[in-house]
Amino acid sequence: MAIAIAWNLLFSKDAGPVNQILGLFGVDDPPGWTASSDWAMPGVIIVGVWREMGYYMLLFLAGLQTVPPELHEAARIDGATAWQRFRNVTLPCLRPTTFFVTVMLTIGSFKVFDLILVMTNGGPGQSTLVLSQYIYQKGLVENRFGYASAISVVLFALCMAVTVVQFAVNRRRSS
Repeated sequence: MAIAIAWNLLFSKDAGPVNQILGLFGVDDPPGWTASSDWAMPGVIIVGVWREMGYYMLLFLAGLQTVPPELHEAARIDGATAWQRFRNVTLPCLRPTTFFVTVMLTIGSFKVFDLILVMTNGGPGQSTLVLSQYIYQKGLVENRFGYASAISVVLFALCMAVTVVQFAVNRRRSS
C-alpha cells in the first residue's frame, strides 16, 4: 500500500515529479495518470513492474550463476561471438528460471489487487477494473458471496489453464 500511495503522489497531475520531468522534456499536456481512463492502466502497470522487478532480477542473477563457465569457454574456443554464446549457451541454461518467472508473473498478473485498490479503486470508470477487484466488489461490497465465489472459481480455472499451457510449451521446447 505504501508503494501505491507513494506512486500516486509521484503521478499527481499538478505537483507530481513524473509530470514535472515530462514538462522538462517538452510535454505540454502531461497525462493525468490515475485520473485518466487512457493512462490509469499504464500507470498501474509501471508501478507493478517497478515493484516486482527486483525480485525477478535476483532470480535471473541466481540462474546466471548456474550457467557452467566451461560451456562459455568451449563456445569461445569454437569461435562463437558474444551474441552466439548468449543465444546458444546462456539462454538455454536460463530456460528453467525463465519458465518459473513467466508462470509466477502470469499468475501474479491475474491476482493483482492491492495496487489497483489503492491507486485507482478500479477507475476512472472501469478502466482498471480487473477480475480480482471485481470479485472484491461483488463479494465484500455488494454482499453477493455466491456470485463472487463463482467468479473466483473462474479466475482459478483461468490461472490453471494458462499455467498448463505454459507447462506444455516449456516441455515441447525443452524436448
